[in-house]
Amino acid sequence: MKKLFLDSDVLLDLLLDREPFSDDIATLIEKSIDSEAKLCTSPISITNINYIIGRLENKNKADLKTKKILKIVSMENIGQSIIDKASNSKFKDFEDSVQNFCAVESGHEIIITRNTKDYKESELSILTPREYLAKIKSE
Repeated sequence: MKKLFLDSDVLLDLLLDREPFSDDIATLIEKSIDSEAKLCTSPISITNINYIIGRLENKNKADLKTKKILKIVSMENIGQSIIDKASNSKFKDFEDSVQNFCAVESGHEIIITRNTKDYKESELSILTPREYLAKIKSE
């Protein structure tokens, strides 16, 4: 089963209906569910999403949207080894480094994000939702 690690930016695109990006992530999620791909993220993404939506909208909407996304994605664990790897990595942003090593240790091959430049130190395939959709269309 293919596993896709979704970064918080693309999940926020979906939940906040951020145009022109929300259509791509919605289509990616639909196609992944149809193909039985497993959609995953980290607890960091969920806490960030809840916080950001709470600030932009309100706590009730943040809680509702958090529950909505938890029906779609599975959580990957973050432990000491991931934090150690992240703190010793060449990533410029610690949170991106934690996300990367969470995906690596959880057996992912692909991280879906709009911030591909933030993952230039990653050994994984880093794709935007649009790039991933083009990739699966050509397969």
